Amino acid sequence: MKIHSPIKHFNSVELLTFTYILITAAYILAFFGIYAQTCGLLLYRAVFSAALCLTAFVSEKSGNRFVQYIRYLFPFSLIAYWYPETYSLANPWNAGLPDSIIMSNLDGFFERLDVAIFGCSPAMEFSKAFPQPLVSEIMYFGYFAYYPLFLFLFTWFFFVKPGMAERAMFCCLCPFFIFYMIFALVPVAGPQFYYSLSNSQVPDGYFFSSLMRGIQDLGEKPTGAFPSSHVGLTIIVMILLFENARKYFYIILPVAIVLTAATVYIKAHYLTDVIAAFIVAPLILSLSKRIFSINN
Repeated sequence: MKIHSPIKHFNSVELLTFTYILITAAYILAFFGIYAQTCGLLLYRAVFSAALCLTAFVSEKSGNRFVQYIRYLFPFSLIAYWYPETYSLANPWNAGLPDSIIMSNLDGFFERLDVAIFGCSPAMEFSKAFPQPLVSEIMYFGYFAYYPLFLFLFTWFFFVKPGMAERAMFCCLCPFFIFYMIFALVPVAGPQFYYSLSNSQVPDGYFFSSLMRGIQDLGEKPTGAFPSSHVGLTIIVMILLFENARKYFYIILPVAIVLTAATVYIKAHYLTDVIAAFIVAPLILSLSKRIFSINN
C-alpha cells in the first residue's frame, strides 16, 4: 500500500510557518516554566496550526484563484501576532524592558553606542530638529507603508508572475522569522520605550500620525529593535523589486527612504539598529533563497 506524505498538501510558506511554530514551541518548553503564559503561547500555536491546515484543505478542494490568494496571505497575516509575541519569548513575565535567556536588556548599550559613533542620540535629536507637523506626517506615512509594501509585492507576483509568487512570499516570510528569533535572544526595546516619557515624545502630525499611534497602542511591545526588521525587510522588498520589477523599484524607492528615516524619527530604533539592518538584510535574503531552493 502506497503511503502519501501529508507534507505534500502544504506549500513552502505553510511549511515554513509550521517550522517556526515547532522551533519556538520547543524553545518555550525548554526554557519556560509551566504556567498560564506558557500554556497560552502553546495554545496559539495549536490554533494557528489548525487554521493553516483548514485553509490548505479549503484551497485544494475549491481550486478557486482568490481562495489560493488568501491561502498564501494567511501565514503572512499571522505576523500581527508573531511580532509582539517576541516580547513574551524574551521576557515571559512581561515585566518592563525585556531580558532574554542569554543576556540582559541592551538598550543602554545601543544608546551609548549611538552617542559614541554620532556624537549625539539621533533618535532623540531627529524629531527635535524637524518638529513641523508636515514632517511628522510624512514620517508616520512612511512607517505606515511597511506592511502595504509586502501586500503590493506579493499581489504583484501572484497575479503578474504567478510562477514566482511562492518563492517571493517565502523570501519575505523567512526573514521575518529569522528577525523574530533574533529579537527573542537579543533584547532591545528601542528608544520609544527606553527614553523617559518627555524624551520619547514625537511631534504631532495629522492623519497618519494619529493612525499609527493608535496601531502602536494596540500592538506595539518593547521588543524587536535590533536589528531593525522594518528597515531590513524593506531592503529585502526593494531587492526583490529591483530583480523582478525594476519600474516599481524606482516608484517605491522614495517611500522606502522615508520609511527608513521614520524608524529613527518616531524613536522606534537607534541609528545603529538601522545600520545593522543594511548589513544583515542581504545576507538573510540570500539565506532565505538558499533554503527555498533546497526544498523546491
